[in-house]
Order: sequence, then C-alpha cells, then structure tokens
Amino acid sequence: MLPSADLQRLMADIKSGKCALVLGPEIFQIEGQSIQSYIRQRLMDTFGEQIAAYYERDGFFLLKNPDDKPEMQDEVQFQYKDLHPPETTLRQIVEIPFSLVLSVNPDTFLRDLSFACGLPNRFATFDARKQEEFEMPDGAEADGTALRERIPMYYNLCGCVERPSTLVLDYDDLFRLLEGMLGAPKLPEKLMARLKDTTSYLFLGFQFDRWHTQLILRLLDVKNAARRFAVQSPLPKEKDTEAFLLNQFRIKFLGDDADLLSQLHQSFKEADLLRPVNQLDTPAGQEITAFLQKGKLDKAIARLIDATKGKDFSDEATLISARYQQWNEQKTKGLSEMRELNVIYNQVCDGVLQIAKQL
Repeated sequence: MLPSADLQRLMADIKSGKCALVLGPEIFQIEGQSIQSYIRQRLMDTFGEQIAAYYERDGFFLLKNPDDKPEMQDEVQFQYKDLHPPETTLRQIVEIPFSLVLSVNPDTFLRDLSFACGLPNRFATFDARKQEEFEMPDGAEADGTALRERIPMYYNLCGCVERPSTLVLDYDDLFRLLEGMLGAPKLPEKLMARLKDTTSYLFLGFQFDRWHTQLILRLLDVKNAARRFAVQSPLPKEKDTEAFLLNQFRIKFLGDDADLLSQLHQSFKEADLLRPVNQLDTPAGQEITAFLQKGKLDKAIARLIDATKGKDFSDEATLISARYQQWNEQKTKGLSEMRELNVIYNQVCDGVLQIAKQL
C-alpha cells in the first residue's frame, strides 16, 4: 500500500492538475494475458506465413513483404472492435479526476467509456507524420464541484486504432515514431507545456526494462517530476538494469500486493470528489453516445433532435444543431483557424452529452 504521506501528496497533485497518469501495455488483460500479447497472438495466427520473425521481448514483427503491413494494420483495427477489457479499471480511471492520461496503447477505451457515462472528455493521438491541433482542457487546481466536472485529456502516444497507419507493429514503425517525437512534428507544445508543470507521474502496466520505454520516459521529461510511482514492478532480475532504472528515473515501485488505483479511487470517493458517472441507458442515449464514439457528430445531433421532439429541452437541442451547422460552414469555407474550430466542435459534443443525459 502507498504510505499515507505519499497518498496525500499524490491526491494533492491530482487536485491541482499536476499529476499525469501513464498507461502501459500490461494495463488491461484479456483471457489472462495483456491486450498487446492477445492481439499479437491473433496476428501470428492470421499472418503466420507472412511473418519472418517475431521479437517477443519488444513485441514487434518482421514481415517478409512490407506490402503486407496495411492488411495487418487493418486486422488490428478489426480485432480491437471486439475487445471488452474489464470495466473496473477503466471506470476507476474515468471517475478519478485526472486531468491528463497518457497511453502507449492504441485503444480508445477511456474516451468511449466516458461518452457512455455522459462525461465530456478530450482525445487526441500523436501522428509521426503530422501534428494536429487539439484543445487542451484546463488543468488548473480545483476542488468540489469544479474538480468533479474537470474535463480530462486522453492522449495516445503510440498511435490509434482509428488510424491504422499510426499503429506500431515493427521496428520501422517504432523508429518513425521516435523520429517524429524527436524531430518533426515533435510532441505537441500544449502537451509538453503541461508536462513541464507535472509534479507526479503514476505508471500502470509498464515493463520498464524495454529500451524504447525508457526513451519515451526521457521524452516525457519524467526526471523533472518530484514523485514517480509504479504499480507491481516488473523489474528485471539483472541488478545492473534494476539499479539503472531506480537511479535514472527514481521511480518508487510498489509491491505485488499494492493496488494503488483502488486506493486512490476509495480516497477520492470518501472525499466525495469522484466524477459523477451516469450511464446513459435509454435507447436514444445509447445511440447518441455510440455516434459520438465513432466521431459521427452529425448523426448524434440528428438523433438528439428526434429524441427531444415535444420535450422541454428541444429548444436546447435546436441551438446545439445550429451551432454545429455554424461550425461546419466555418470549416468548409476556411473562415476560422483550426484551434477555434476544435473549441467549437468540443463545445457542441459537450452540449449533446448534457442534453442526452436528460432523455
């Protein structure tokens, strides 16, 4: 268990918006193995004859023919659609008022669950080929209602299943990713600015002995943080490597019996500071959130307009629809900067969610 003093400091950093939660490849389990291992095994079964080698330690493939990669990327996207990781961990992360959650995994689980629970959120992913504008929500210190209503930023560092070309499947993909982080386009300035103010890092599901993991830690400026915690340390047996990890990054590893996430969740629950989760269980609410999860805002609004006919808040839905049409016109005609368009888009999404919760 985390000592009381460390727990209080970590909670204070979460409240002040200065804690970054970082999710590794071992965070979610499917059929007794990590999702990454599960997907890799499915790929081995499907593309066995097209794979020249599989480097299990790093989790990367070597294809006989590079032209087969798009087909493999498409298969990964298909496999993720049918995955349903245990909801307990996901729900705890969503409910704890983290301001920033980084992930080296390509899934959209946190974003999708947040939408399903009627919680506004922001989601973006790093693309080594280009840097896209996104809105970084306010992470200023908050308490009470303001903390419970804080909008989290979910950021995928290593690609997204919705963009198969960004997936990291082999060493070429990894080198392209690292090159993009180190050179152009580099990690977004908004993200790096937030990380410079980060005083606590909480790592879940990591294998720290992998060299590319250590490099990403350096890129995230982890060394400048005051506190670094990791759950169930998978430290290697080699003493030299263990000493390097402890000295280089000064991460405090917790024992096998520790369950820091549950401990944090319980502490915020007792303080009445968890985000309010209201599962949208009406047919209309579920359809609307499903459209939002797929990025189909136009269809979400159309369903909202239909579902609110004759209700007291139908005028609100009409105003949201008008706001969306304004956004669409400004985007089509290039009348506004992308930053402004992103703000309007997110405001419309948030408005749709707020009305959907009233259905």
